[in-house]
Amino acid sequence: MIHLSNAGLEVELCRPGEYYQGTRFDHAGVFRRIVKAGYVFADEWFDHKDPFRHDRVCGLSEEFVTVDLEDVPVGGLFCKIGVGLLRRPDDAPYDWFRLYEVADPGKWEVEKTASSARFTHRLPGWYRYTKEVRLLDGSRLEIRHSLDWEAPQPLKGFFYNHNFLTFDGTEVGPTRELRFPFSPAGEWRHPYDNAHFTADGVAFTAPVDPADAVYCGNIHNPEGLTPCEFTVREGTHAVHVSGDRLMDHIVLWANPQVVCLEPYMSIRLFPSSFMSWGFQYRFE
Repeated sequence: MIHLSNAGLEVELCRPGEYYQGTRFDHAGVFRRIVKAGYVFADEWFDHKDPFRHDRVCGLSEEFVTVDLEDVPVGGLFCKIGVGLLRRPDDAPYDWFRLYEVADPGKWEVEKTASSARFTHRLPGWYRYTKEVRLLDGSRLEIRHSLDWEAPQPLKGFFYNHNFLTFDGTEVGPTRELRFPFSPAGEWRHPYDNAHFTADGVAFTAPVDPADAVYCGNIHNPEGLTPCEFTVREGTHAVHVSGDRLMDHIVLWANPQVVCLEPYMSIRLFPSSFMSWGFQYRFE
């Protein structure tokens, strides 16, 4: 476990393969806990202990949605950034909830200071990926990414952060507020009695039903571009999120333990090209 601290902001990160061993989420800098002045903003939100389960991740959990199996034969290998080369077991479409065989995990390097950690993942012939987590002060955390794409085929898809925020274990209900700098539109999975859009966000009018998780896809600014900026608030505590790239869309997913706003950023890379991006979190 890696412990970072700066002026009252405390973060626990896991080394690759130390806590989460599934094949869905990025293994770089898997968060375990985020605590500010004794208040736990992110922690375990599930009961299961299976390290190979697709959702055994906490806090600011990221994933590359870039898998293309069109030209991959059964038994062939495909790339999952932040995980390695995976083997295709059959002719079924890719399923991000499925556990795949890791044929080549690549090589990891981890560098640490008292308030930062840098994770570098090398998969020769495919990519060099770097992720750095820095605590800027007692309230702000930054995540910076860079990706050198070396494969002969182009890379396209999305990158997103699941943002599992637990707010000291408070149940999700009417005290949870979501705010955007625009009036949102989106596509609800079905009509909900306990969640709806407001002029600048989403409100919960009753606790989330454990048997019916709330889901809304393609949240965006119908008046134009969708900035990566939003706030999740629980009473007097809040997390403000901002990114340095526009979002393609945002997904909302909530159960009784967490409300997740998942900003999706488009990825389009040609062979031998590079991109970088980052997010800042402010904890109040």
